[in-house]
Amino acid sequence: MAYCSRIIRMVPPSVAGIHRSIGTITELQKENQFQQAINSETPTLIDFHAHWCGPCKLLTPTLKSVVEERTDDINLLMVNVDNFGDIAEDHDVNAIPCVKIYKEGKIIGHFVGVKNRLEVENIIDESLKG
Repeated sequence: MAYCSRIIRMVPPSVAGIHRSIGTITELQKENQFQQAINSETPTLIDFHAHWCGPCKLLTPTLKSVVEERTDDINLLMVNVDNFGDIAEDHDVNAIPCVKIYKEGKIIGHFVGVKNRLEVENIIDESLKG
């Protein structure tokens, strides 16, 4: 399993870079967005990542592709741990990439490390069943 175990730095949100939304794919801009996402009735994949993380760069396109094709049943929130280390720490993110699936404030699925498309789809499907 590939993942980065580098210690997450605490960086204030004010240094966050340029962020954008594409359909149901959003880059976290403000901490209150995170609370809205995890408390949503629509399940949300939270992708904890960093721009320097090689495995994250491999996983992100897969997550985006899967979510773009499933726009009716799941959203994706990208959380850069360098900009929002406090959120990552509060949600027990110790290695990246780390993906947690939330619905109505509860974790319904998660995984750490790079997964292929089929593995990601299976994890999402199993999480949505429960």
